[in-house]
Amino acid sequence: MKKLFCAIAMLAVSASASANLVKNGDFAAGGSEWTLTGNLGHSSFPGYWNDGAVGSDAWLSQVIATIAGETYSLSFDTTVSWGSMAVALDGTQLFSTSANGHYDLSFVATADNASLAFVTRNDPGFNQLDNVVVDHVARAVPEPASLALMGLGLAGLGALGRKRRG
Repeated sequence: MKKLFCAIAMLAVSASASANLVKNGDFAAGGSEWTLTGNLGHSSFPGYWNDGAVGSDAWLSQVIATIAGETYSLSFDTTVSWGSMAVALDGTQLFSTSANGHYDLSFVATADNASLAFVTRNDPGFNQLDNVVVDHVARAVPEPASLALMGLGLAGLGALGRKRRG
């Protein structure tokens, strides 16, 4: 019986775990997995994206696996020393800031495989981006897998109750 409860607990934990949809969101691997377009003259990746686009915008983007109509959370850290940094999804601006900070946003995907982009222009300093995370927001309605796990748990509790009475 203990093995059954351990198996149920492990399944529940693995089913509820959420993975970051962004690859290399901490820039530990430099600019790999990202596409850099626009003003490329002053971009570097010393463990974060450091950009000093002067005169025109620089775009850092990545296609992420989304499902149309589903809700996602986006978080990131930025240092904006001058100018601004904006976030766009499939070309539509979601957010813009000219301040330093940690930001948490949410969005509803309009298509499968959305393009997430960070756009910066900084005359004459540098802006920085780090710790980009996109997670799928869990639905309030139980999914079939969750219902199956709940059923197994109730069956296990029922079996345990019978064993103690017998």
